[in-house]
Amino acid sequence: MDVKPACGPERDPEFFEEVGRLFAKYPEAAGRYAVKCRRLELEILRIDFKKKIGVTSVEDGRIVTEFVDRDTVDDPSELTRICCEWPDNDDGLCNWICPK
Repeated sequence: MDVKPACGPERDPEFFEEVGRLFAKYPEAAGRYAVKCRRLELEILRIDFKKKIGVTSVEDGRIVTEFVDRDTVDDPSELTRICCEWPDNDDGLCNWICPK
């Protein structure tokens, strides 16, 4: 049985070829970013990023992320000021808030 991986270069080789060229073109910026598989959030946890946002903190040497309702974030301006994940769509919503 030939099963494709959920994510990665074996699943989407053309996409990763383009990303590789983009990272090569902008090496300084490339060091600040990575391509991440969102299978856990979208398929396993079924996070609706239009309604929820990931809030990340560092606790005892661990990176901990909780997904909370967007309307429970105390200061909406925080959503763009400290955003660390932007989806490939044009709704302008941040998906993930980084630790301060």
